[in-house]
Amino acid sequence: MRLTQKKIEEIMLSILGEEGLSLIKELSGKQNVSEFELADKLKKDIKIVRKMLYLLYNHNLVSFIRKKDKIKGWYIYYWTLQPESIKFSYIKRKKELLAKLQQRLEEESRELYFTCPNKCVRLNFDQAMDFEFHCPECGELLSQEDNTERIETLRKKVSEIETELEELMEKRKVRKIATKARKKEVKVRKREKQRKKATTRKAAKPKLKKITKKKK
Repeated sequence: MRLTQKKIEEIMLSILGEEGLSLIKELSGKQNVSEFELADKLKKDIKIVRKMLYLLYNHNLVSFIRKKDKIKGWYIYYWTLQPESIKFSYIKRKKELLAKLQQRLEEESRELYFTCPNKCVRLNFDQAMDFEFHCPECGELLSQEDNTERIETLRKKVSEIETELEELMEKRKVRKIATKARKKEVKVRKREKQRKKATTRKAAKPKLKKITKKKK
């Protein structure tokens, strides 16, 4: 999965809102950025910046290291975005959205819906029957809604997310196989190196002359 700026912002918006986008732009593609540097560039109070950073940290989307200022004596925190955690969060949120859309699609396909001509309310059959098919707000007679277009829109969204998730999971699977192969290759090289080293040591070891006792 390629972690585009749009995908990063999509996740961050749900956590920090519009206010946090400028923070993410300052962190993107960098490592160990000082919180004071961030506050200075964003022109925000250090406490507000720290609050946003800790919120991201609670979602495992950033990491930090701290260093003691030799002159002032206090600790300064340096922050870095965690791409793998952001990818995981993106996939998780897409799965949650898919589940909600599938539930809505099922309800829309199963239920009958009634609407007010003045667009006051939209009720399912049981709710409409409770009000004797009259709008609870303006009293107008409710009419059955044709929700075919709504159903088609939901189906399209569900299909798009399912396709995206399938592609993401396939890429993740390929990446895992490649990582496993690299680890195996490193182990083989390490063993080969140790074997050669042991062979060299054995060859370099001096041979002791065998002392034979003379017969009396």
